[in-house]
Amino acid sequence: MNLKYRPDIDGLRALAIIAVIIYHLNNSWLSGGFVGVDIFFVISGYLITQIIYTDIIQQQFSFKHFYQRRINRILPVFFIVMFCISIAAWYILLPDQFTFFLKSLKTTTYFGENIFFAQNTGGYWDIKAETTPILHTWSLAVEEQFYIFFPVILIFITKIYAASKNNKIIKIISLLFILTIISFTLAQLSPYWVLLTKFNYYSLFTGRAGELLIGSITGLLSSTIKNNKHLDQVTTQEDKLRQANLFNFIGFIGVILSFILFSKHLLFPSFWAVIPTISVALILFFYHPNSYITKLLSLFPFVYIGKISYSLYLWHWPIFVLGRKYLFIDNFINFKQYIIVVSATIILSIFTYHFVETPCRKYKSSFKFSVIMYYFLPSLIIISLFYIQKDNIFNNVQSQNTLKIYKLMKTKHWEINTEGFCYNIGKECIFGDTSKKPEIVAFGNSHMEHMFRYLNQAGKMYGFSIRMIGSGGCAYMDGFIGDQRCSQIKPQIDKWIKESRIIIYTANFWGQNNKAEWKNGKTFKDIFPIFLDKMLQQNKAVIILQDIPDLNSQEVEKFFYNYLNNKKSIRYDFFTHKEIAGNEMIKQIIQGKGPNIIFFNPLTGLSTNEIDDWPFYKGIFAYADSNHLNAYTAKEFPKEVLPKQKYFWEKIAEKANQ
Repeated sequence: MNLKYRPDIDGLRALAIIAVIIYHLNNSWLSGGFVGVDIFFVISGYLITQIIYTDIIQQQFSFKHFYQRRINRILPVFFIVMFCISIAAWYILLPDQFTFFLKSLKTTTYFGENIFFAQNTGGYWDIKAETTPILHTWSLAVEEQFYIFFPVILIFITKIYAASKNNKIIKIISLLFILTIISFTLAQLSPYWVLLTKFNYYSLFTGRAGELLIGSITGLLSSTIKNNKHLDQVTTQEDKLRQANLFNFIGFIGVILSFILFSKHLLFPSFWAVIPTISVALILFFYHPNSYITKLLSLFPFVYIGKISYSLYLWHWPIFVLGRKYLFIDNFINFKQYIIVVSATIILSIFTYHFVETPCRKYKSSFKFSVIMYYFLPSLIIISLFYIQKDNIFNNVQSQNTLKIYKLMKTKHWEINTEGFCYNIGKECIFGDTSKKPEIVAFGNSHMEHMFRYLNQAGKMYGFSIRMIGSGGCAYMDGFIGDQRCSQIKPQIDKWIKESRIIIYTANFWGQNNKAEWKNGKTFKDIFPIFLDKMLQQNKAVIILQDIPDLNSQEVEKFFYNYLNNKKSIRYDFFTHKEIAGNEMIKQIIQGKGPNIIFFNPLTGLSTNEIDDWPFYKGIFAYADSNHLNAYTAKEFPKEVLPKQKYFWEKIAEKANQ
């Protein structure tokens, strides 16, 4: 079935992709721009369901025809973009980054990248996720999974209710509505179930199915009214236009407010997602060609952007990610750089829309041709590339010793977790001398995590046990607005604090103080003293570990590139000295609070040579990135410094075990 073309739907697509692009350029400009993906889901559910259901009731539905149209529409341009990005990634990414990229690329051949990213990142807003060139394809995997399952489900329930003539559609919609509620409920419950938390953002079943099904229900209702002349003629044209203007306006305002007011600090997807998705459903269902919102969305600029929105979506994220890497910056910082990446995105999108998308969609080919040329052949190339390159990726490195040391330097502290340290959600998380009762709790963000081995070894050496847990980006202070990981872990930490005599905390203090993640305009400098006073009132001793030197990410990237290319005599301006400002801030905060608060440098005891050579430790670069020790340094430096810190840790052990 070919649906009657509605330009306003392309206008909705334009709104969605513009919001997504703005958000990915700078999320402070449009904090809820990620909701654009949810708009795409509703539109997809709406259109696909209308196509499938109309063909079913007319007894014309064919799986072969349905999947061929999806293949022709989605896969040719998708794989073209993936191949182009692979070439760029090979030149731009560091070897370990390219290895991860290849693994993610392989999952696109079976539409499993959403599961891959859920398993291999700390969440959608995780730093690792933000530097993954094809992260955005998770949403395409969700749609493909929906296209695989939904036709079967719809045919099945249509046959079940085939005998019901008067209320068949009501029963079908009721069942889909129940599935929608289940999907959103699973998303809402995700903070209370580790498995759901990990997969919430990326999974088809936690919220995303609900969003697609809202589109499906809207499509079924629209098809039913169109196919029932009596229902369609109950309302006059004047009333239809009046309704359309009212409900289209409500829907449009709902979408815009979602873009503006939503942020990554909400649990999402969840029942919050009902607001933008129902808003889109109102625009889709109460359609009238003469309504104000329809006319607005049908303007040529919106329609054209909507037509190329798929190409825009495919190109924009890898260009932004690789652009940041290529320009050696953490974020775009001037107007010229924004213009470059946006212009490149638009030009490539226009090209692929007109020369790949449109010809492949219109080309009348056989099902066999489409499957082989647009799916099996590109998938075979990607899988072959993965298995050829996965073990030979470093062949351009001049020596195996260079490769070995590079891998050692780039291994992050959490990537070798043989001790079972607790990152994000843990069990009891007890380390050190586990024969002793744990009276110490250590927590913080990722800067606590690379101290886990240090604290574990201190406990073993000086006879105390310690609970340790960390999660990147989380401050665990009242007044901190964290994502769902932070919210989920905080109650456990609060419980452990009550059970402990000694609190150990660390973070990148300068970075925490400059985060816009504190309630009521507060900063870390405002909140941390309140936390310390609370600990003192509870008669807790607090040890604050001094933050390690912060490095310039641009210089770190340059170092790794030059190291692989055997350019080792280059001078680097590594130090930003941000940690000095952060550490001085802590000293000011604790001044006058008494002897129960100690600010301690974990690197105390390094030899003079090691201090002078920093950020190299024992001849090896000490960091995996600009502000985290690599696994080698995190494991080795405690062996040197802990014997020299004997007096300090013996006093801590005495207090813990008294």
